[in-house]
Amino acid sequence: MCSPQVILAAIGAQDQHVCRCHQAGADAPEAGARTDGHPGHPGHAGSTVDRRPRPAGPQARAAEADASAAPGRAATSRRTALRAAVAGALGLAGTAVLAASPAAAAAAPADPPAPSDYPESVPDMLRRGGRRIVDLTHPLSADFPVFQFYVRKPEQRQVMFEDVMGFNSAEWTFNEHAGTHMDVPAHSEAGLATADEIRLEDLVAPLVVVRIADRAERENTTELTVDDLRGWEREHGRIPEGAFVAMDSGWYQRVDDAEAFLQFDRAAEVMRFPGVSVEAAEFLIAERDIVGFGTDTTSLDVGTRVEPLTHRTLLTTGRYGLENLAALDQVPERGATLIVGVPKLRGGFGAPVRAMAFL
Repeated sequence: MCSPQVILAAIGAQDQHVCRCHQAGADAPEAGARTDGHPGHPGHAGSTVDRRPRPAGPQARAAEADASAAPGRAATSRRTALRAAVAGALGLAGTAVLAASPAAAAAAPADPPAPSDYPESVPDMLRRGGRRIVDLTHPLSADFPVFQFYVRKPEQRQVMFEDVMGFNSAEWTFNEHAGTHMDVPAHSEAGLATADEIRLEDLVAPLVVVRIADRAERENTTELTVDDLRGWEREHGRIPEGAFVAMDSGWYQRVDDAEAFLQFDRAAEVMRFPGVSVEAAEFLIAERDIVGFGTDTTSLDVGTRVEPLTHRTLLTTGRYGLENLAALDQVPERGATLIVGVPKLRGGFGAPVRAMAFL
């Protein structure tokens, strides 16, 4: 028998000479007739063409139906039917060869439509306005307020310039605890998790916002208390396990005024801004099993506390804290999801973050 290549040539030929035994139409030999041998086809000499009816495969029947529906394409339909029959005879290899032919490519069906039962994606929801994202992050800059006894001011130095090198680039120098940032367990105790070891699952969490802004406006060293947490639960239900709890003291609105934001009392050598009480930290860890908590001030601890006891209570249990959060007053008390983007600083005791609330 002919090779698949010869058969395909016979099927695809239009005005060129092809092997008569593979032609479709009136030129095929009569049943029982013998064919003369000819060069290049040693197996044909003296062979008998079997014209007994053979059951047509489903692909061939479909091609014939197509030909009857469109008589003007009869020649193309016959070739399609023969290709289908040869594909079935040759198996997968033959099918692959046939698929490579231009005619097969032209006849290939269009890509199926996308399924309509996929759940709506987050980008789709944001584009149509069904959901939104609130940025809880302050821009980090050289003038961001830091307590310079502990933290150096951030610095930016441009080192490449577009008009000289074709692009701009800068070098930054900043403390890992400047700006909106994360405190990790190793910040309080060596050997605990560093910035690159925080579990990804803990960086996406139900967001609980507890507001004490009215009280903080009157009393700049107030603290988030267990009573505040229980009051929140009476109104909104139990704080979910695995949640992140944020204290909204309204303090972030002072960030453009370093003196008002830090309120350093030189005589007492303390700062005066709100924080989270040790008792509230213990309650959230032992009774509610949160992943962490944060503040819109520069520290988890109230500014007047010399020893960072709230830090230790939280961080030594393997949880993390966020400091200098922004715009918590634009987020509902419950129902939002916190998303924290954090650089994977190997061995970092903290790291700047991009914190977002998905509503």
